[in-house]
Amino acid sequence: MSELNPERPLRQRGFTLVELMVTMSVLAVMSAIALPSFQVFMAENRAQGKAVELAAALKTAQTEALRRNRQVVFTLTSSVDPSTTLAGNAQGKSWASAALPLANSSDSTTPTVINVGGFTENAADVALKASSAGICFLPDGTLKANTATGITTANCTVDSSTGANVRVYASKGNKVWQVIVTPMGRISTCLGKEDASGSFACV
Repeated sequence: MSELNPERPLRQRGFTLVELMVTMSVLAVMSAIALPSFQVFMAENRAQGKAVELAAALKTAQTEALRRNRQVVFTLTSSVDPSTTLAGNAQGKSWASAALPLANSSDSTTPTVINVGGFTENAADVALKASSAGICFLPDGTLKANTATGITTANCTVDSSTGANVRVYASKGNKVWQVIVTPMGRISTCLGKEDASGSFACV
């Protein structure tokens, strides 16, 4: 009887050091190419989310004007605590809504803050710019010009043809969103382009 040959050990399979180095180099190059695009995507995604938030906040302010039968002022702000110390800022990254004492008020009586919002951990990814720091809603939902809202630097101006708007800019990329409130109170959002003169066109 012949003896059985012992089984040969299986050959070890794996990557050589050169193969690993080549693979890592390829991954590093691909990451360097993809990272900027990903950063632009994230910044634009946050800007779009901010535009949606803004539109919802404006609609809430408009609804509050109807519900309370009072003029309600929506304003961008940089105030740390808008519920206690509120000042308008056309480029503020937060916002607040305040009800005026009378439906058609145009005096300096202190308004009552009813809503605040807009705070985000990624504020650096988004910039805001409003045509008017304040946007005033009457109880019928329409816009009103008011230079005496009772909120510091939060005057409400209304363009007779376009109303008021807030633009949202991403920190990376070239996309701009605009939240539009027509003089009759219709609120909409669109993605568009801003030229060197500041004119905006939806695309």
